[in-house]
Amino acid sequence: MSELDVLRKDIDRLDKEICDLLVARFAVVKEIGSVKKRDGIPVTSAGREEVVIAQARAATTDAAEKDALEAIYRTVIAQAKNLEK
Repeated sequence: MSELDVLRKDIDRLDKEICDLLVARFAVVKEIGSVKKRDGIPVTSAGREEVVIAQARAATTDAAEKDALEAIYRTVIAQAKNLEK
């Protein structure tokens, strides 16, 4: 197996872990959506979104990675809002 194949296998394993974690996150998001509906709380919480973005950006010191994580988390948050409805 070539070095590239080994690295791609690592990516495949990591992608599986990321997907498993996102599915688990989505399950919690759906529960949050139920609580918000029950309690009459709006789906969107700009303050909370910015906390999540800040936490994602804090996961690395590399500026390009910070921007990439922010973009990814903005997408995750947008999809979470769809699942909360």
